[in-house]
Amino acid sequence: MTIGQPIRPPAPVMSASEFGQVFGPWGEWIKSAAETKNAPADYVAVSLLATASAAIGNSRWAVPWQGWREPPVLWAMLVGDPSAGKSPALDAVLDPVKELERDLSDEYRRARQEWDAENELAAFSLAQWKADAKTALADGGEPPEKPESADAGPPPVRERICITDITTEKVADLLSRTWRGLLLARDELSGWLSSMDRYNGGGDRPFWLEAYGGRSYTIDRKNSPEPIVVDHLSVAIVGGTQPDKLSALLVKCDDDGLLARFMTVFPDSVPLCRPASTLDEARAIGAIKALRGLSYATDEQGNRRPFFVHFTDEAATALQAFREQCRVWEADASGLFKSHIGKMPGLVVRVANVLAHLDWAAVPDGEPVTSINADHVGRACHFVGEYLRPHAYRAYGSAKTPPEVQGAKVIADIIRSEGLRLFKVRDIQKRGRTGLASAGDVKAALAVLLDADWLREIKKTSGGRPMVSYAVNPKLEVSK
Repeated sequence: MTIGQPIRPPAPVMSASEFGQVFGPWGEWIKSAAETKNAPADYVAVSLLATASAAIGNSRWAVPWQGWREPPVLWAMLVGDPSAGKSPALDAVLDPVKELERDLSDEYRRARQEWDAENELAAFSLAQWKADAKTALADGGEPPEKPESADAGPPPVRERICITDITTEKVADLLSRTWRGLLLARDELSGWLSSMDRYNGGGDRPFWLEAYGGRSYTIDRKNSPEPIVVDHLSVAIVGGTQPDKLSALLVKCDDDGLLARFMTVFPDSVPLCRPASTLDEARAIGAIKALRGLSYATDEQGNRRPFFVHFTDEAATALQAFREQCRVWEADASGLFKSHIGKMPGLVVRVANVLAHLDWAAVPDGEPVTSINADHVGRACHFVGEYLRPHAYRAYGSAKTPPEVQGAKVIADIIRSEGLRLFKVRDIQKRGRTGLASAGDVKAALAVLLDADWLREIKKTSGGRPMVSYAVNPKLEVSK
């Protein structure tokens, strides 16, 4: 039965000095929050980074050098058993966000009430102007100009920080009106990832791939002649999943780069204990509020655009050295893990940007971030390369799984989920799974399952080439 299970190396652990060096003024807060929630500090750390990236949003983009711009958008996946403390760790960071959203809702209600009152007065003024214009035209005169008081202007926009489960069209609509960016928070990510294509023929995955890059995006609506135009489609993501659900997801999905974009942490569970500290929620609220308050730049036409924060020469040199190291790691990797390594240089740029602004937000009235220096990049390189990389290796299983073993895992999932009892090679081919397009690939994978006693080969001859079928071991429990 272990044919369907990934190889799990031990969980990487960051020393206290490393942790303090990487997270700077937030190291002690992260550890205290983790202790309060009885959860691994790894969970709180990546949740804080993803949430901070959403708060910064499109106000600050990093520029390592000419021609390369990265939004701060970060995606975080917390992998662990149901009792590992994923949800409490998320609460440590998301509860302050909810507090800020309540303030935003109160501000919106007050602004809406004021606008409603102004709009009622504008309606009277508009009615009077129409009557005066009608009279003037009837008398052969010129109609009066429409007074400013006849238009209350557009209604106020309800600002949002965090969303949970809404359609891509709704996300785009929110971003078109709020501009800055959003945070998608989910207790369980695997269900959302596996179901995003269920109802719209595969349109969601390209949308979310674009949401990581912060590029412009347009959605045509069926019931409206006007499309939704988003200047910068930027959505940070944070959530958890269980190891077995992640393993099933890895077997079923194609490697389109979506999963490889996540900062994935899979730590060991911490011992159950009664917390000896309390969570300083006010500090997190203050920091997120400060990051949300960062101003944006404008172009020559007066349109909003991000401020571009440039790397120093030393920071760019450190990033280039990390890119070269990633090439070395890539040569010894395969599959999704290889895709993850390929995206690590861009991830370093984003993490360095977020760390720089978290440093600033930790010190009230501190100097604004005008550049990203070698210290920020060095901290990000260590975190991404020496810490997140082995976590991804642990979460995704063996980095060098042979293709026939990977194919065997896919066929094993098909057998169990579809309840197969007897099938032929072409039955697997026609399902169109990655790595199983040719008869040779399928037969190589089936050989692994034959060795593992999942299958028995049945040959029937009728004077010509024998017909080969594969019978599933009756001891296997499969879906009906």
